[in-house]
Amino acid sequence: MLYCRKCGVELPKDANFCAACGTRVTLEVEPMERHHVFKVTGKPKVVITNIAPGSVKVKSGSEGEVTVDLDLRVPEDLHCNISQDKNVVTVNCRVRAGFWGWPSYIFRSGPRANIFVSVPLEVDLDLETRAGRISVAGVKGIIIAESSAGTVSVKECKGAIKARTRAGSVKLEDVDGVISARSSAGSIKFSGVLSKGESWFRTSVGSIDISLQGQPDLTVEASTSLGRIRSIPELADAYYKGNQYIGRIGTGTGRLIVETKTGSITIHH
Repeated sequence: MLYCRKCGVELPKDANFCAACGTRVTLEVEPMERHHVFKVTGKPKVVITNIAPGSVKVKSGSEGEVTVDLDLRVPEDLHCNISQDKNVVTVNCRVRAGFWGWPSYIFRSGPRANIFVSVPLEVDLDLETRAGRISVAGVKGIIIAESSAGTVSVKECKGAIKARTRAGSVKLEDVDGVISARSSAGSIKFSGVLSKGESWFRTSVGSIDISLQGQPDLTVEASTSLGRIRSIPELADAYYKGNQYIGRIGTGTGRLIVETKTGSITIHH
C-alpha cells in the first residue's frame, strides 16, 4: 500500500498526486547503506540516538576504529547526523518533521534507519531507540541501552550495564558486572556473573529468570505480587516477608533485587 507522505491518506498504486492534498507521489527507493570510519584512541565513547523506526546493533571489531553503517529506507524522509568530537562518536537519526502524525506510513512503507556499529573491545556506549531493537555483543565498559518499544539484548559483555525497555523483553547473556535491567511490559532473562555491588531486575508485567555463574556472593531480595518465586537450590537462611522472598548466596556481600508485579521469578545458582 502507498500512503501520502504529507497527509497520510492511502493512495492507489498508479497515483502520481495525492487526491486529498495534491502532493506529488514519489516511489519508495531501495534501502541504501552508508559507511563511515572514525579513528579513535584508548577507550572511546559512542552515543547513538535513533528516533526513527529502526534498530541499533553494536559489536566488537578492530582496535582504534569505530565503523558506522546506516541501512536507510526512504532516505529522503530521514535526517541522519554522524560526527566525531575527539574520542566521542555520535550518531543521530530521526524522521523529518511532519511524519510522526501518520503511523500507517511510518511503520509500514515509510522511512526506517537500521544502524550497525563496530567498536573496539573497551568502549562506553549510550544507546537509545524509540521504535526498534538494541543489541550489543562482545564489549567491555559502561553500557546504557534504552528502547521505548523493542527488545534490548546484551551478550558476552563486561562492565556496568543498564538496560531499559518500555515495551519489550530484556535479554542479558553471558555478561559480567553490575547490572540494572527494567521492562515495563516484558520478561527479563539473565545469565552471567554479578559483581559484589547492587544489581537489580524489575518488570511490571513478565517473568524474570536469573542464572548465576561463577561463585555468587549475594543477599537476595525477590518479590512478586502475582506469581511464584523459586530458587534452585534454595537460598541460605531464606524466609518470606509478605510477598518478598529473602535469603543469601555465599556470605551475602553483594545485593540482588528481583521484582515483578505480575509474573514468576526463578533464580538458578
